[in-house]
Amino acid sequence: MIEFSKPQIENLPLRLDLGSLKPKVDILRLDKIHPLVSGNKWYKLKYNLEHARELGYQRILSCGGPHSNHLHALACAGKALGFSTRAFVRGYAHLPLTETLLECREMGMELIFVDKKTYVNRYEPSWCEQQAARHKSYWVPEGGNNELGIKGCAEIAQQCKGYGEVWMSIGSGCTFTGLAQNLMRDSSNSDVANSDVANSDVANSDVANSDVASAAKLKGVMAIKGGEALAASLLSGYENQYAINCDSHLGGFGKCPEELITLINYYDAQGLPLDPVYTAKLVMAFENEWRLGQLDPAKRYLLIHSGGLQGRRGVKALSENLP
Repeated sequence: MIEFSKPQIENLPLRLDLGSLKPKVDILRLDKIHPLVSGNKWYKLKYNLEHARELGYQRILSCGGPHSNHLHALACAGKALGFSTRAFVRGYAHLPLTETLLECREMGMELIFVDKKTYVNRYEPSWCEQQAARHKSYWVPEGGNNELGIKGCAEIAQQCKGYGEVWMSIGSGCTFTGLAQNLMRDSSNSDVANSDVANSDVANSDVANSDVASAAKLKGVMAIKGGEALAASLLSGYENQYAINCDSHLGGFGKCPEELITLINYYDAQGLPLDPVYTAKLVMAFENEWRLGQLDPAKRYLLIHSGGLQGRRGVKALSENLP
């Protein structure tokens, strides 16, 4: 059994250099729902693990990198729910384990190291099916990105109503797809969503969770370089309501330049820890678009903190200042 805290919505303490006219912006703290199985990771796992149980599987098989938030969450959830866990890890067994993988192993996960050429096979359904059969396991794709993961992420939308625009970072696109499918598409009630009624206190109330206070638009910020094709696929059918920024990856997935470290240090001082892979880049993209005058001061914005704070250990400049 895993006990989770209710997601909290807080005001985002924006940096002071944004000008005198500040946007109305809150942040959904999914990082606070659980110390280890946090953020959108649990939403992507929950129905996969439920389905594995229904099918009678005792072992979960997945894959990830040496700092994978997904594997860390899976190892913890698997241990708590009575599953054994096994994972293909991109890397080499003779190298020292990262702290993430050490903790995965301590939580009972068996690690199988594979080279990059082999790891590419994770995108081939036939290979995944073969591995699942070979290991007598239920297969959860990298990051929990499948229909059951999307189903879980769709539930995040219940926390997002009452805002004119909802922002989130994108890696695989699983969370974006879940939200896109379930956020209210009719923005005819935007006067309510953009008004003072939709404040942080009311955002958790019955008013904010009603059809009256619906989210009008979803904005994604791509965390990977070269994500234009993925963005086009995710936006198919939603072009008039949703948008994706593909230019704020700061060099690519996992890249953490000095300007991002500066931003993270600022928010650390405000009591808001950010992970460098997703949420920090999301916040920076929001700040930059505000400076450029691309955002509407009349709207109320919600940014989604997708968790993954354990991944800060993979960035030397942040590893000594963990939340």
